[in-house]
Amino acid sequence: MNKIAQHFLETYARGGEVEGGWKFAKALQQAQLDYSTMSLDRLDQLLAAIRNRAKPSREDMQESESGRNFCALIAYYLIEIVRRHTAANIDWHDRPSALRTLPPGTQLPDGSFARLITIFPDQCVVFMPLGWVEATLLGDGQQGGASEYVASLIEQIERDGPAVWWSGMYAMGQIASWQMMMAADGGMVLPMRLSSTAPTTWVGLMVGLPEENVDEALGRGMQSLEENPDGAAWQVLAYDGIADLQSGRFDAVMVVLYTYGKSPLKLKIAFPYRPAGAGRSFAILDPTLRQSNVPNDVVSMLGASMQRGIDSIKWAFGTTWDQLRESC
Repeated sequence: MNKIAQHFLETYARGGEVEGGWKFAKALQQAQLDYSTMSLDRLDQLLAAIRNRAKPSREDMQESESGRNFCALIAYYLIEIVRRHTAANIDWHDRPSALRTLPPGTQLPDGSFARLITIFPDQCVVFMPLGWVEATLLGDGQQGGASEYVASLIEQIERDGPAVWWSGMYAMGQIASWQMMMAADGGMVLPMRLSSTAPTTWVGLMVGLPEENVDEALGRGMQSLEENPDGAAWQVLAYDGIADLQSGRFDAVMVVLYTYGKSPLKLKIAFPYRPAGAGRSFAILDPTLRQSNVPNDVVSMLGASMQRGIDSIKWAFGTTWDQLRESC
């Protein structure tokens, strides 16, 4: 359903309509929902005008395709603003898929507002924004404005720290897994960067520069982390290194994470490994924290997101990180 949400938002942004159309399409386009802070005020004005002038019924909004599309678009829009403010990972679900995803025994309401559910997996937070949309349109009870609603969601997501910390740790796991896959296949671990501005684009820092040595490429990568020229919410840099463990010295994928904002996070974690040879198979050893600007218990709290990032990379040659892992 993430693709459906993206399709709705992109179609609206270019002035189009999805299949089935939007109810109140002309007013919807005039509202100019452009993700700005002021757009939330315009959204309040749009919904108030519809509520007071059109006086839509529950059936209008829930039983017609255009009504459902209208409500879904507003829900997607509100959560997209939350995502942009927090850099949090989100997943959209319908009620059946949410129940399959959430822990066994989780109870969800069976109302119309539960047909769209967004899960913030890193923070284990679940929202049903259609509830706010429908209640605001139909005048059910005293609803706060869109800005107040968005602020309340952000507050819940960031109750234990900035959401970007979890997103950055997820990316750290992704890039570590990708580089470890290269090492396990006998390839070189060359400096590589990933950032929130292009979270699915692996930036190889030595591509097209065969004459450049690794130290120079690594220096450029660290400079990007320090200066953050693109205004990213987070950046990760991975490169080949050495980890000194109690059991000896090992090759390692070194990953540096920087997040930005009022509470920046800076971490360096070594992911040591033992190359195949001398009758032994390739093995991934336990990661070790090398540098941190936050207490160890905070890093531990973020560990599940890093593991999710590791697991998100599907290795190309039929094995997995866990199958090669060996505790030391």
